[in-house]
Order: sequence, then C-alpha cells, then structure tokens
Amino acid sequence: MMKTRLLISILIVFTSVMLADGGSSGTEIVPKSGTSGSHFLLISPDAGFAGMGNAYAAYKNTSASSAFYNPATLVYLDNKDLFFGMVNWAADIQFTSAAYAMQMGNGRAIAFHYRALNTGKINETTIFEPNGTGNTFAWKSLAVGVSTATQLTERFSFGVNLFYIKEGVAKYDMEASAWGVDLSTFYITGFNTLNMGMTIRNFGPELDFDKTFVDYANGDTATVDESYRPYHIPLQFQIGLNYEFFENDPDQQLFVSVDGVHPNDALERLQIGMEYNYMNLLSIRGGLYSNHDSVSWMGGFGVNGKSFIQQDITFNYSVSNYGLLGFLHQFSIGYGL
Repeated sequence: MMKTRLLISILIVFTSVMLADGGSSGTEIVPKSGTSGSHFLLISPDAGFAGMGNAYAAYKNTSASSAFYNPATLVYLDNKDLFFGMVNWAADIQFTSAAYAMQMGNGRAIAFHYRALNTGKINETTIFEPNGTGNTFAWKSLAVGVSTATQLTERFSFGVNLFYIKEGVAKYDMEASAWGVDLSTFYITGFNTLNMGMTIRNFGPELDFDKTFVDYANGDTATVDESYRPYHIPLQFQIGLNYEFFENDPDQQLFVSVDGVHPNDALERLQIGMEYNYMNLLSIRGGLYSNHDSVSWMGGFGVNGKSFIQQDITFNYSVSNYGLLGFLHQFSIGYGL
C-alpha cells in the first residue's frame, strides 16, 4: 500500500511538471528561441542515449558518460570506465567528447571529461567583400570539467558536475568564458523496477565578448562602436521516470523512459525512449521528442563486446531526424578498465 501511494504521488508530481503551460491562460506560448548560446552543451555525446531520445534522467547508467547526463548515477560504475564519442553535426561541424570515471569507495565516484566543437574552416566575408576576402576562420567551443557523485542511502544518490566553458574565434581574439554547474539526483523508488531522476544542467553566469564592433546602417558606419551583448548558457531542467520490464528474464531486458524537459530558451517537451537488450549482447533503441523545433525521432543500436570477445567494450550508433537539417549520425565507444 505504501509503495502504491508513493508511485501515485510521484506520477502526480511528474505529470504536473510535464503538463505545466507556464501560466499561459490559454494564450499562445512564444518560444524564446535564439536567446541563449553555447548550445554545444546540449549535444548528446553518448550515441546510446541519443538513440533513445535523450530520456536519461532516471536511467541507471553504469558508464563514464554519466558525467554528461545524470552524474548522480556515477556511483553505479563497476570500477573504472573510459568513454569517447563523436557526432557528425550539420554543415560538417564536428563534436567530440571523452570522459574517464572511477569509483572512490564508500559510495563515492569521480569523473573527468571534455566536450569540444569545431566548425572547421569558414570563408571570411566583409560588408565590402561579400564574396570573400580569401581568408578563413573557425569557431571553436570547449568545456572541460570534473564530476562527483555520492550515494547518500541505498536508494538515493546525488551528483555535481563543475565545468569551464570557453568559445569563440581565437584568430580575432574574440573569446568568452565562464564556469557552469550541473546538479542531479537519482532515486530507486522500491516500486518494482521504477527509478526516478532529476537534473539541472548548465546553471551559470552569462558569457560576454569583451570587444566592440562597427555597426552599419544603410551602408554608413555608426558614430560609436557597438558592444557585444552577453548571452545565457542553455539552462535546462529535466525530470524523468524509468521502468525495466522482463526484470526476471536473464536473456532480455526492456527499459522505457519518459522525461519532462523545461529549457530556458524553448517550449517544454516530453522525451520518450526505449531500449531492448538481448543477452547483454545487442541493444536496439528508439526515441521521440514531443515538442521540438527541429528534431522528431531517433534510433540506434549498441553492441557489447564482453559477450563474444571477452573485453568490456561497447559500441553505440544512433541516427536522428532533424528535419531541414537532415539526418545526424553519431557513434560512441565505452571501455571498462
């Protein structure tokens, strides 16, 4: 009876968060698209989670990639783990990531990680030379950090991720930097296999380029140079539930996750994902976004090398449909040390 009441309470709170309309009172909600920057922080490094709709808040992750999603689950590492991921983003933009995590004993774990985005060479143009100057430049973004997690009880853990952000165009001496923080919790409800998780990602100050630029109006320059305006990093609150089916079947597992997401620069949405695991060898994944301006569905698969080459290595692949941007492909590799 107590477990049933707990589940009902959790579902009521969860549903309230997902269905909140921001106090619109029936009026149309206008998304705040373009009001934040550093969106490379929202690119999903792990192809496993990308394939299941990034519904990761309540998923019991046992790899080093936990640092990028819900660092509270780092406490469930077996020992040490190494992760590497790469995303072929739109317009030939490259995004890479890596993480190393290890158990510290007494229900504590730590991880070190980085994320980097590189646009590659972009042709330089000016108002006087719109066809190009013959020079090129590249926009680069970098985030490096450390994560720590503590298991406060047998069912509840807490995680923190502290990271340093730097991005801009070094060639023009135009770069901005700041510190950011992620906070997360993970809770095993005790109701069958139901888990609950929560993350607050990218909490931090605004970034600002300490530079000025020449503004033009009708081909004439302004009398006073303009200053670049500061911008927020993409703050995001995410709460989710995860349930495992076939938990008593040693040959197969089915995980279903539902997350409610509240970003600071877009409409609230649902992220739904599933993962079917057969013989701890092959994983098939699928996911959906309910209310996103570009991405709609994702899918992918994973292979666990421990079952046939006796090495604790995993390979994951995913593909995401981003509408006008096309299909985005990514892969990631994990290695247990």
